[in-house]
Amino acid sequence: MAYSDGTAGAGGTAQAAPDYSPAVWPEPVALLPPLPPRPLDPLGTVLIPPAERRPSTREPAVGPSSAAPLPFLPPSPPAPAPLPAPPVPRLDSDRPRTLRLALPGGGEARRRRLLDRVRAPLRSHHRIAVLGGPAEGAAALLGALLAEHRAHPVLVLTTAGPAGSECRTGGRVLRSVRPDPAALREALGEADGHYPVILADTTGAPAEVRRAAVEHADRLLLCAPASATGARTADALLDHLAALGHHGLARGAVAAFTPAPPTDRPVADRDLLPHFRARCRAALTLPAAPAALRARARLDYLELAALIGDGMAEHR
Repeated sequence: MAYSDGTAGAGGTAQAAPDYSPAVWPEPVALLPPLPPRPLDPLGTVLIPPAERRPSTREPAVGPSSAAPLPFLPPSPPAPAPLPAPPVPRLDSDRPRTLRLALPGGGEARRRRLLDRVRAPLRSHHRIAVLGGPAEGAAALLGALLAEHRAHPVLVLTTAGPAGSECRTGGRVLRSVRPDPAALREALGEADGHYPVILADTTGAPAEVRRAAVEHADRLLLCAPASATGARTADALLDHLAALGHHGLARGAVAAFTPAPPTDRPVADRDLLPHFRARCRAALTLPAAPAALRARARLDYLELAALIGDGMAEHR
């Protein structure tokens, strides 16, 4: 027996090993020279030389070249100051009571008492004749207060302005009629079933128109300036009403005095009011009507409305 390497095994003779070499060997391949070592950065990363770097595929940024000088740019404006934080609203329970402004002349308690008198119950219609000298806006403002605090509309008839015109503000209706006794009587008759409270403003109207208003009135409101002329005119008007037989209307009238004009001598309240309070039901002074939106003036007109309400409570 012989092994593959040609040695003789036990009990046999040696034989030559077969030759498996190819008849033709391929050409030898030349090896490339080894690449030089590449430099490393401090982190150990291989740095690629610029010559061997691949060109970037990104598009160049639009703008001036870094080598070109930059154009002049204005200095940037300063940053705006931060806006202050809005104040935190305070609850009513946190607000000090001293911030509430008390109403003059008696405060809120007086106002409530006046409103109770203004809202006096009324069983039938109530007509109020407004007489005396011109008192611009007094009757209209009184009608607005009565309509505001009572549960029904109030009609104010006036002889000023174009006849037939009408203005509605809340529950108050301001209607103009001709300065004629027949026109006033007709307007009063038409309004009876629609307006429980009617004010007939005849200040500055002819005597026959004032007489027609008195004939249909349940209460009188006498207006005059707080001056020497106004006091004499109001006295003469009360005397004239008594002479015509209207003693009850004259005695139950309310006298309201507005500021004296600059062309007349004013009369002080201490001399004016006691005299007329002895002649009629009540007397008071009022501010000019355009100033009636102020708190003090509004309270004065509310007192006038309370006096009218007292007359409604007595009227049956």
